Amino acid sequence: MRKNTGCGNGYGHGKKCPPLSSDVAKSRSLFTESAEFSTDTDGVEETVILGDVLIQSLTEADFKLPSYARAIKNIEKNVSLTQCKAIPVVGNPGYVKLFVEGVVHKNIQYVEDGYGYVKDYSIDIPFKAYDQVELANDVQYPFDFPYSVKDNVLQRRELAKDGMGADRCEFGSFTFEIYNQPIKCKLLASAVNQWDIVHHFDNWGRFNKVTEKMDINLVIKLTQKQQDLGFPPIPPNGDNGGGEEAQASTTQQQETVYSRFRKIIGQ
Repeated sequence: MRKNTGCGNGYGHGKKCPPLSSDVAKSRSLFTESAEFSTDTDGVEETVILGDVLIQSLTEADFKLPSYARAIKNIEKNVSLTQCKAIPVVGNPGYVKLFVEGVVHKNIQYVEDGYGYVKDYSIDIPFKAYDQVELANDVQYPFDFPYSVKDNVLQRRELAKDGMGADRCEFGSFTFEIYNQPIKCKLLASAVNQWDIVHHFDNWGRFNKVTEKMDINLVIKLTQKQQDLGFPPIPPNGDNGGGEEAQASTTQQQETVYSRFRKIIGQ
């Protein structure tokens, strides 16, 4: 029987990712070691603007008015995003694949006859825009590569006591995970250029169906938290105080937590 993951306690079927429920094993921590590193920026993260992107979506929609209309007087439009996700291009940190989805909320004001009241009708028109975009600043990975090794790819086995194969009762593996800073989106501006085609007329020349062709243009700012991960330059020819001992001391000081981790994972 599956355990309740908590989806019924405030998570429902929405987009919020619920925690996973698992059994808890008894464990013993046998040894702990830590090391402290310093950087030129004191480890301060800054929000870096990767780029301001202009992306376009050509969208066509058909909808039906709640009653027949003699004329449309005005259409007010508001754009909002329901999704904006930037996925870095493999091997090229200067580009991302941008997935944008949203809705154009329209408030349509129309009249049914040559006199009378102006009626309001609101409708949301979904749109999508997917494209590869170039960035002004590269995406940053903490360890120069974005991927983790999973599924026990690096597996360790020992020879069985009879020397005829692997010991099935003892085995090990090595995996690691890289936690990359996410790329965040912010909608800065939008512009909708539309063309309306009305049809399905009655005997009095009124219509109740509209086909809209929209040219939707969005300006989106992409940002990422970054910090300086590089080494400070090594002065040439022992200008750091003289001698091999001083040079070795400088090299040791230049090691960062990132370079130490790269050594652990063999990169």
